[in-house]
Amino acid sequence: MSVTLTQHAIDKAVALNKNNQSLRLYLAGKGCDGFYYGVCFDDRSAEDLCFPQPSTATPDINVIVDPDTLEFTKGSTITWETTKEGAGFLVQNPNHRKYRGKFFKKSTWQQRLQS
Repeated sequence: MSVTLTQHAIDKAVALNKNNQSLRLYLAGKGCDGFYYGVCFDDRSAEDLCFPQPSTATPDINVIVDPDTLEFTKGSTITWETTKEGAGFLVQNPNHRKYRGKFFKKSTWQQRLQS
């Protein structure tokens, strides 16, 4: 399973990407309501997994995720949202409730992902 961008998010990422970098998805923290996600432009490191996003725009945009983050974000979709408070990338994670309000040791969450 990969991480994908909506077409609107791809268009915004291409427009904002000034240094030809990838769009990184990461876990910014965890609270009682679940994970807090971060999205930023970054260079790919050797351990990152890369998910190219098909685009009509040039250049294409890639989403990069480190392996630990991917365990919690598989199947997520990143959208671009504009509200009266501001605008930015929003992560929609279908697995969010699976981990909501719980703290797991690494061995525990790896077992949960396999079940």
